[in-house]
Amino acid sequence: MIGYILTPEQKEELQGVFFTPDTFFNCVQDRNEIWFLFLSSQDIISLPDEYRYIIQLPKGEYVPPPAPDLFQL
Repeated sequence: MIGYILTPEQKEELQGVFFTPDTFFNCVQDRNEIWFLFLSSQDIISLPDEYRYIIQLPKGEYVPPPAPDLFQL
């Protein structure tokens, strides 16, 4: 899955911020501890000017972290 790559500072700035009345940014960290943000085409259309810079950020392949071993819990 391809997403926008964020610095830790960008993640802190965006995490949980509503950019429409019912849509907020949700950043996720991958297996390599890289922060990602995923936006749908509708999200991109709805981005306010102050967040348009996001679509210029580098993109990369999100590598999900391994699933927890439920038998070890």
